[in-house]
Amino acid sequence: MAPPKKKSRPLKPGLVVFTDLDGTLLDFHSYSYEAAQAGLRELKRLNVPLVLVSSKTRYEIVHLRKLLGLDTPFICENGSAIFWPKAGVPEKPRGAKEKDGFWVREFGVPYTEVRKQLVTYREATKVHCEGFGDWNLETISAMSGVPHGMVALAKKREYSEPFIFRPTPSEAALQNHLKNLSKNGFAIIEGGRFYHLIGEDADKGKAVAELIKWYNAVEPVKPRTLAFGDAPSDWPMMNVCDIAVAVKRPDGKYHPFLREHKGIRLAGAPGPEGFNRMVLRLLKQLI
Repeated sequence: MAPPKKKSRPLKPGLVVFTDLDGTLLDFHSYSYEAAQAGLRELKRLNVPLVLVSSKTRYEIVHLRKLLGLDTPFICENGSAIFWPKAGVPEKPRGAKEKDGFWVREFGVPYTEVRKQLVTYREATKVHCEGFGDWNLETISAMSGVPHGMVALAKKREYSEPFIFRPTPSEAALQNHLKNLSKNGFAIIEGGRFYHLIGEDADKGKAVAELIKWYNAVEPVKPRTLAFGDAPSDWPMMNVCDIAVAVKRPDGKYHPFLREHKGIRLAGAPGPEGFNRMVLRLLKQLI
C-alpha cells in the first residue's frame, strides 16, 4: 500500500486527545457534556483532534460527534472497532475495510457470536444473566439511564453485550461466572453499570495504539497524546498515551485502581467538569 497522503491541515499544536465518554466527557447521570464546553471550544480553536473512545455503539457516537461538530476517528464498544470518516481520510488505513461511509478496523467479533456465548452459558448453568438483547427499549433506558431518544441507538450493538446478573451472586460465584464466560475467545470488561462481553482481541489500548500509529504516519510532526478516563476499563487507553488524566467518579472520589498508578494526573473534579479543567490547563502548558 502506498504511504498515506499528508493531510492539508496539520495538527499545529502537535496534540491528540483521547477520551472516554460515560463518566468522563459525559456526566455519569445526565449524559450531558455542558460542563466541558469551554475545553471543547478551545480544542476546536486550536485544531486539536478529539477522539471519542467508549463502550457506546458507533450509532450513539456518530450522533454525539454531530452534536460536538467532530470529524475525527472514533473507537466504539470498548475497543472493538476504529472508525475513520472517509470524507476526511482518502487513503484506506492499514487493516481497514469500507463500511457505511467509514473505513473500519475491527478487533471484536460479531454481535451474534457474543449473544450466543451469553445465552449458551445461561442455558447450560441456569444462572440468571441478561443483557441488552433480552430487554426492550424501556427496560434499557431504565437500567442504563440512557435518554429515551438515544436508547434505540444504544441497542444497535455490533460487537459487545452489556449484561448483569440478577440477583447478584456471591463474590466467589461471580468471579467463577466471569471466568467461564471469558473462555472460547471472549473477554469481560467491567463498566460503571454493566459487565460487557466482548471478543478477546477487543481492547481500548490496542485500538488507541493503532490510531496513534496512524496519526504518526499522516501528520508531519509526531503528536503528543493525552487520555482521559475514570475507570479501570480506561487504563489500557491511558497507558499507551503520553499523558493520562483521571477524573473523579460521581461520588467525588477517584477510582482506586487508577489512583494507585504513578504518573496519572488527577483532574480535581468529576466527569466533564474535571475534563474541562484539565484540558484547559494542559493546553496552556503544552502549547
